Amino acid sequence: MKIAYLGLLSLLFLNTACTHQVTFDDPSHYSIATPRQDTGTTAVIDRQTLENSVPIRAFMTGIAHKWEAQPGDMLRQVADIELPQMFSDYEFVTDYDEQTKPADWIVLELAVPNYEFDEFRAAVSVRAIAYRSGEAPILDETYSAEGDTQGAKMFWAGAFGMKSAIRQSSLDAYQKIFVELRSDLLKALEAQADSSTTAAVYARVTVPATENGP
Repeated sequence: MKIAYLGLLSLLFLNTACTHQVTFDDPSHYSIATPRQDTGTTAVIDRQTLENSVPIRAFMTGIAHKWEAQPGDMLRQVADIELPQMFSDYEFVTDYDEQTKPADWIVLELAVPNYEFDEFRAAVSVRAIAYRSGEAPILDETYSAEGDTQGAKMFWAGAFGMKSAIRQSSLDAYQKIFVELRSDLLKALEAQADSSTTAAVYARVTVPATENGP
């Protein structure tokens, strides 16, 4: 009976525990070291990804507390900082509807296949698909990274430091992912530009000469 009573108390305790939503809440602007492209981009993150919450518990910071990380919203906020610095024009949407855009406009679909916070750090995966409207993808990759460990902050600050620990480690992971993503996207854009130039030159060279009349 005593064990059952303690189990019931524990269940009630967990059900009345505090739940904390965790996202970046507009992180401070930072600069990236990537050449700016003279074209625009639309970042697409669907509503399901944006609204996804990942539950996190940590005995070190108190089992009575539960944190719910929002990795999709974190991704959006990082994209809002990074992509306007990489492209001359930028917009964010949850559902892309092909509209009249310049021929060189880039669509970048982003998703978060995996997000975890364990062993005092965030582990994140982001899938990125880039293409021009109506064309085949020029990039389709999944990137993974771990953020810096935040064990000291969790140990000394307890529940008060947990939200900050999740934010800082997550931001570090997303920034690492975007370093790779920017590099690959830049290479893909350059490769496509080179291919288009080569095709145009070949077309000019192989056009048959017009025969002159008598």
